[in-house]
Amino acid sequence: MKIYKAAIIGLGPSGLAVNKILYGDRPNEIIAFENEDINNRDNIFGFWLTDWMRPFESIIEKKWFKWTIRNNNTEVVHTNTDKPYCVISFKAWKKFCLETNNNLEIKNKQVVRYLPEQNFFKIITADKKEYYAEKIYDSRSLKEKKGELLQHFLGINITVADNTFDDKKLTLMHFTEENNVLHFMYILPFSHNKALVESTVFSKEVFPSAWYREKINDYLKKNNITEYNEKSSEKGVIPMFFAEEKRSANSNIFNIGIRGGACKPSTGYAFSFIIKHIQLLKNSNTNYVNVHKFLERKMDKIFIKFLKNNKENGHSFIKLASNLNGNEFQSFMMGESSLLTKLKIIKSMPKLPFIKELFK
Repeated sequence: MKIYKAAIIGLGPSGLAVNKILYGDRPNEIIAFENEDINNRDNIFGFWLTDWMRPFESIIEKKWFKWTIRNNNTEVVHTNTDKPYCVISFKAWKKFCLETNNNLEIKNKQVVRYLPEQNFFKIITADKKEYYAEKIYDSRSLKEKKGELLQHFLGINITVADNTFDDKKLTLMHFTEENNVLHFMYILPFSHNKALVESTVFSKEVFPSAWYREKINDYLKKNNITEYNEKSSEKGVIPMFFAEEKRSANSNIFNIGIRGGACKPSTGYAFSFIIKHIQLLKNSNTNYVNVHKFLERKMDKIFIKFLKNNKENGHSFIKLASNLNGNEFQSFMMGESSLLTKLKIIKSMPKLPFIKELFK
């Protein structure tokens, strides 16, 4: 009977990070279970360059030192020369995380359950096969929950005529002020003629693909882009609620990724926090670490309750961006804001609705 050093359930960004960061330098035998074909996955992860992400600068595809938050009437421009906005593709992250000294065996199977046996775990897959490992790293998570907000999106990678885009500046949020839904466009210009154009919604239900595509086409037409070549597309759902599982009583079971509480639900940013989570686990003697500080979590919960219970068309986001500089804004988005910045954020928000949500 073969007993692996560790079993990774799900080879998304968090499972890959476990392989690289926790076991990449060790000659251990690791097994990973992934029931989807990750070779066809190539979405983009965005984040601001923080200290914990600097070890991965070599695989960053593009950096932007200037970004905008806007609607049809107002534009806020932020700059940050020290901590730019960056993107890493899933393919680059996968390649990086699979280049290790360990021996990783990947099984294209679904894990249905695992249970402790002596000093290891028995792992049972959907085809009733059994595998054994000393530790479990579980990334399976609940993406949708009745009554809770979701950030859902569809983006297309396009090529257009030369000199169409300003590749020095990204559009972080362009609110289009739809009826009864918070919607914005997210534009990553990789060059003067290549960009990711993404339609993003905060709501309780995911929309059909055609809905996002209609918004993308409307946006492109308004910007005089009528001809383009679609190279690829990506679609996703990120929970805007704390989706973490309870800490396991078994010290050798680790919940990772969104399941481990890595996502920042008020913004939907997950990738860099997933990496931070694994880094914190590496330097911890326990199977649970808090990725987000208490006050950050509290503010997130209040903000999400506000979005759930109040009609919002993007004005609050623009007011917030207007009251912060680039450094303050990125520190808020990456969970590193100072007390002064937090006070500025609170001051920017609609007072009465936020006070109501605070005491609910």
